[in-house]
Amino acid sequence: MRRRTKALALFAVGALTVFVGVPVLQIVRASLEEEEVVEGPPVRVASPQLRTLRQTVRYSGTLVAERSAAAIARLPGEVLEIPVSANDTVEAGDVIAEIEDDSARLELEQARANLETRESQLRAARRGPREEEVENARAEVEQAEEEIEVAESDLERTRRLYDAGTISRSRLEEAENAFRRAQTELSNAQRSLRMLEQGATDEEIEQAESAVRAAERQVELAELQLRYTVVRAPVSGRITSVEVEEGTTVDSGTPVAIIVNDDLVRARIRVPERRYAEFTSPELLSETQLNAAAYPGIEPHTAQITRIGSTIDPGSRTFEVELTADNSDGSLRPGMYVEATFTVRESVDALSVPDSAVVNRAGRHLVFVVVDDLVREVEVERGVRSGGYTEIRGDIDDDSQIVVEGNAFLEDDQYVRIVEQR
Repeated sequence: MRRRTKALALFAVGALTVFVGVPVLQIVRASLEEEEVVEGPPVRVASPQLRTLRQTVRYSGTLVAERSAAAIARLPGEVLEIPVSANDTVEAGDVIAEIEDDSARLELEQARANLETRESQLRAARRGPREEEVENARAEVEQAEEEIEVAESDLERTRRLYDAGTISRSRLEEAENAFRRAQTELSNAQRSLRMLEQGATDEEIEQAESAVRAAERQVELAELQLRYTVVRAPVSGRITSVEVEEGTTVDSGTPVAIIVNDDLVRARIRVPERRYAEFTSPELLSETQLNAAAYPGIEPHTAQITRIGSTIDPGSRTFEVELTADNSDGSLRPGMYVEATFTVRESVDALSVPDSAVVNRAGRHLVFVVVDDLVREVEVERGVRSGGYTEIRGDIDDDSQIVVEGNAFLEDDQYVRIVEQR
């Protein structure tokens, strides 16, 4: 009986525990669920910073010298001396070469003698003839007739040699010029004799004066031809090549040396047509950077935009941009391959964030601002992008905490967990 009573008591206690304990456990579990912390995805945040951002593009091209000129032989003849060599620096007017001048000196002497004759004839016409002057004039006519025979004979011989291909065209031209001069001198001598024999009229005196002026021009031309036997540098610069050797014979127009002035160099850059609006915009900075492929790793040269082409090449669909750079150190050489960096847009004190902070959702540019562990979606306008940063404009200030990593799948009013703040 005592054992049965004890078993009933134990059953009653167990039953009470079951019926009372289950609600208690449910209450405890509900309490724990209410106190559970909602934890969002991990993100990294950073505040916007004020930066100067430059949007740049790069295109390549080739350097050319600011000025390049050839020292040209103006007269045909043998090169007697070349006192310069390649890589020498010369000033404008320096002697580059000397060409034999025998023919030029002879022509100058003849021109001066002709001038003296014309001046004498003019004096005679003004004062009237003298017997001895008449005799001298007759002798000059006879001499001029002999000279024209010689010149005509020489011209015929020269033509035969030219037709045979044994002499240059310039030699034939010299013979033709000599024959014409002989004809002119004979005509002048004959006219002078008539003037002396008949006495000069006012018209003949005017003609004599005109003949003197023409003779003076002939002297000037002969002096110029003599000066042309010395080839001089047309510009200051550096001799890049000497094209002839001493002892060779050159024709008029033959380049003797090439001179380059590269204290300033120009870069000619071809830019795609799609950039034309940017390159003609007021926002384009005129200052650019030039990097020469020959000098990797060194500081770039500063260059200025001096010309933007106004036409598009229909074949390449590009336009030309010309840059000018100081080359006083001589490091840049014409023909070098260079890369130019152009700043097409610049924004000073731009509120900027890392590129990764801006996401594109259905054509809208968004950033996510963290406020009390919740993110707020803010639409922004993008500005200049440069160096991994993007300029943003919108309801943002420089104290905002913007998600820069972990924002790919965020939604507005979503909880997040900040794991790093920059």
